[in-house]
Amino acid sequence: MSTHPSELTRRARAIGAVVWASFLAASVGTMFFFAFVAPDDLLGSIPAGDHLDRIGVYSLGFFGLWALSALASALTLYIHGQSNPRPDAGAQS
Repeated sequence: MSTHPSELTRRARAIGAVVWASFLAASVGTMFFFAFVAPDDLLGSIPAGDHLDRIGVYSLGFFGLWALSALASALTLYIHGQSNPRPDAGAQS
């Protein structure tokens, strides 16, 4: 454990890195995607009775990209952790 109560654990730092990196990637991805695809084009296949508007399409697109980016970031962190053991793992005291 750490000696300072305000110091984050390794797991908390990893979660923060995954969430922040995926948020940034989803933000940029949403801007690029909706620069070329209009939400109205995506709404054309949905019946008029459903309550999904342009903001809903933007929101679903952002959260979908955020989930996909978080999965990719978490997988990268997991693979990196598997191939790079901690330096003190072999040390004996």
